[in-house]
Amino acid sequence: MPDQQTIRSLIHEATQTLSRSGVDSAELNARSLLAHVLGVEEWQLGVYRKKISEQQANQLGGLIQKRSQRIPLQHLVGSVGFYGLDVQVSPSALIPRPETELLVETVIKTIHSQQKQNEPVKLLDMATGTGCIALALAKELPMAQVWGLDISEAALNLARNNASNSGLEKRVTWIHSDMWSGIKDPGQQWDYIISNPPYIPSHEISELEPEVRNHDPKLALDGGQDGLDIYRILAHQAGRWTTQRGFIFLECGKDQAQAIQMLFKSASWFADQVVRDYNDVERILVFRRATPPIPEI
Repeated sequence: MPDQQTIRSLIHEATQTLSRSGVDSAELNARSLLAHVLGVEEWQLGVYRKKISEQQANQLGGLIQKRSQRIPLQHLVGSVGFYGLDVQVSPSALIPRPETELLVETVIKTIHSQQKQNEPVKLLDMATGTGCIALALAKELPMAQVWGLDISEAALNLARNNASNSGLEKRVTWIHSDMWSGIKDPGQQWDYIISNPPYIPSHEISELEPEVRNHDPKLALDGGQDGLDIYRILAHQAGRWTTQRGFIFLECGKDQAQAIQMLFKSASWFADQVVRDYNDVERILVFRRATPPIPEI
């Protein structure tokens, strides 16, 4: 039996099953799950020549059934790629999104523009979840001291595992805390605070895709009545925890940027950057404590 014909048949059948269940990008999901079962990269499916065992076919069938029940693809394969890292995921933390890579990229570019080469800097990733932001920044910024903070001990355990798997366990300090309450050193300050906080308005959570509303932790989604609860806390309290040259980098939801800018303006922060994502949504906001220097004439 030609194995390529088998692969095509498996992908076709799986795609049909997923499509009937309302799964977006059904063929892509089918290919990802088959590659996971076979232990190969997706591009290798086109040249795969080994015989597919009955056990592998049954394993694929089980995964397709679970995906049809709208269990996230990332939970089924156990990890997701993020800024060059392989990040383990679980129901304990929000699954990293591609948009958040733009947050990391913005932080890196800003630090390079603000700091002297190899100048030490302190970074705090607030609501770290899987640790993907903190770990990506630690990997890309060897001069940085990085902290990751989360209210969920289960999420922090996942972040610690990701740090160990990435060889970055000595580069990030993890803090179990509800915002600032668990920070033991009252004199602690950071140069850069980064956060992808919960920003979904409470009443909209029930309208989200099943993969999100049923499998991402509500704590990582629910931003309160208007989605801005954590932004209010950051706007009015982060100044206490940042140095005089401090910056805050935030990810936000669609149509939230203007309201968040007003919050930070009222708390004497200065808008520094607004970065649009791949869908032209104002997704990343950057604020600084001090006005930028006036250029010499």
